[in-house]
Amino acid sequence: MTRLAAVPELHTIGPGHRRALAAVALGTVAAIALTLNHYGFTANGLGWSAVQVLLGFIAGWDILTRRILNVVVLPASVIVIALRAAFEPSAVPEILVAGAVAFVVFVVLAVVGSGLGMGDIKLAGLLGLLLGRAALGALLAGVIAGGVAAALLLASGRAGRKSLFAYGPYLALGGAVWILVGSPPSLF
Repeated sequence: MTRLAAVPELHTIGPGHRRALAAVALGTVAAIALTLNHYGFTANGLGWSAVQVLLGFIAGWDILTRRILNVVVLPASVIVIALRAAFEPSAVPEILVAGAVAFVVFVVLAVVGSGLGMGDIKLAGLLGLLLGRAALGALLAGVIAGGVAAALLLASGRAGRKSLFAYGPYLALGGAVWILVGSPPSLF
């Protein structure tokens, strides 16, 4: 049995999952269009658009499985560092510090019982590597969006105080927005 066997088959995905996945797909397409509009049809614009696809995939996968895959996040982290080292070497110290700080802060949050999983922690580190200083705004936006979603689930009675939900999509949303409104270092 492979790890992919844990993915729910299409007929077992409920209407809530379908709506969430449709929202992620539409949001990703919109993020790509806005990214290309913002950065232009340049290497940097195409690179940030690829990041939008990556964030959309991570969000969708987390919705389906409540997992953020190491096989996605770890190679993406290495690729980001390599791209910056090759094309924007002056940004390397900033992104390494931002990635490490985001990772450590989220480890501390997980240890104090926030309900964050290791996938969320690694995603926070990846966002630090991608966005540099702009990761602060992205992570703050993601935490706020996740908090609002949790409050709405509690208020509607669809979840209790001990309920777990996928947090990665909210962190990915913060990253996707901050690619557009923040000032991340260039990829190329």
